[in-house]
Amino acid sequence: MKVVRRMRSTRGAQIPEFAAAIILVIPLFLCIIYLAYEISMYMYLKTGVDAAAKTHARWLAINYNFLAQQNGNSNGNYANWKNSNVRVANCVVTNAQFTNGTVDSAGNFVATAPPLMLAGQCNTAASGKGVVAVKVVYPGTSGLPTWPFPPLKFFGATLAPTNMTIAGIYCVDIEP
Repeated sequence: MKVVRRMRSTRGAQIPEFAAAIILVIPLFLCIIYLAYEISMYMYLKTGVDAAAKTHARWLAINYNFLAQQNGNSNGNYANWKNSNVRVANCVVTNAQFTNGTVDSAGNFVATAPPLMLAGQCNTAASGKGVVAVKVVYPGTSGLPTWPFPPLKFFGATLAPTNMTIAGIYCVDIEP
């Protein structure tokens, strides 16, 4: 008696294997897409606040002596000297995000006015990093959504704080 064995078609096994591969690859692909989006958004926000801080600090350094002269040779109103034209779409939308200050000898940002200079006098920073400094914060008090948005959660566990802020600080010497 001869036993005939039939071999199974490998074609039928390929369909479940392909379905299993899809089930494993799609969530991984979605995670990679989400992480790429969040990294891109962070880079956009960080670049935006840095550019706004640089632009505003340069404006403040150029106009510092003029603004002090308009204020009666005083820098008492220094915190309110803000350029209302510095904006970055969906990143810097209001002057409330700006803080004028200076850098102390330890290299830390402090929200105080730099010393006044006499006409033609050059003032060098104690820190060596610049006399006027501007700090720009996202989201600040501007009503913009927090980053990351939506918050990073996995099965109810929060993976990152929901109140993260992104700040940019730029220092410039005052123009004589």
